[in-house]
Amino acid sequence: MKLIPSLRNHAVLPENNEELQALRTGKWQVYQEEATESATLAGQSIQFRAGLTFTPYANPTKCNAHCRFCSEELQRKHQKELTAENIIQNHEEYFTGLAAAFKALSSLTTMGLSLSGLEATSDPLWLLRLLELIGQAQDVPVFNEKVLYTNATGLHKHPDLILALQATHFDRLEISRCHYDDQINQKIMYINRNEAVYQNAAYEALIKKLGDYVPVKNSCILTQIGVNQRSEVERYLNWAHDLGVQQVVFRELSRLDESYVENNTKQWVEKHRVPIDPLLRAIMPDLTQTRKDWEYLHSNAGYYYYNEHFLYRGAVEVILETSSYHELRSRNESNVTQKLVFHSNGNLCGDWDPNSAVLANYFAKKTEDAVLS
Repeated sequence: MKLIPSLRNHAVLPENNEELQALRTGKWQVYQEEATESATLAGQSIQFRAGLTFTPYANPTKCNAHCRFCSEELQRKHQKELTAENIIQNHEEYFTGLAAAFKALSSLTTMGLSLSGLEATSDPLWLLRLLELIGQAQDVPVFNEKVLYTNATGLHKHPDLILALQATHFDRLEISRCHYDDQINQKIMYINRNEAVYQNAAYEALIKKLGDYVPVKNSCILTQIGVNQRSEVERYLNWAHDLGVQQVVFRELSRLDESYVENNTKQWVEKHRVPIDPLLRAIMPDLTQTRKDWEYLHSNAGYYYYNEHFLYRGAVEVILETSSYHELRSRNESNVTQKLVFHSNGNLCGDWDPNSAVLANYFAKKTEDAVLS
């Protein structure tokens, strides 16, 4: 297989059908870690996967949507609390701690910024202060990629956020939209009806405008009640193309295991999952057969995900992706930190759980308590 330089994972180009089949069968198991970086946190030298991303977990308010598949409402059996339920209470403490975490990581050179969690645009003052910290403060890592994951609600209500994201040189906005029909989308995402973008009239006008400031990538979760087959994928892509979107990712609901509590979210995910393999075969059965209007580009083998990249109608890059939370946990248990998340309790973790894989705490009182104990 040919290797292609990539920021976050192994981009590969199979040279024959046997190699393509090996990728599709092995998926994330093909990933091999090649490089690491190190930094000192709380007096300990920590190894980090080269290309990992840092997430200041966005929970300035409760989320203004209730996506049925929301990963923040999945709960592992050992978890005592979810970050989604612990809204940031003290902005001064939070940003002082975040600045200290940035300073500790400032020596890393391959790290990306991935702003996700709940809805980052729901509190414009919080987001503007975060963008100011990223763009102006001393001792902030030089992020080689900056991405905001959002449902776009605050971008419609507070257009100044768009200009601030542009000024902070965000590489793209990854905007969640699970269907081209707003009524079907609403059955999946449950966006607060006080938010105008739940309807296509406002959403489409916003998307057409956004591309002039920051590139837009649509994120569509495949579901049984939404986009669920090749024809629906193409209808979605034609709609997105007409809005000026140049990149769309279709994601299979993440594969879970027995470590998760059987709550309503997990049950919904298991019931509504649309496997990605039949879609891949419908678009490209093998390297010699690709559906009309589709051109295969390459595949990515990430540390817990696998995807294939295509070009649709010569205009839209399309990514079909699957992931495994079991693989994510397995990677996190290695001696190399795969992901960084700054939580609302001041913990900098190598995990989405605010109390797991804790590398350091950056709230002054908790740090003092730890020293006294």
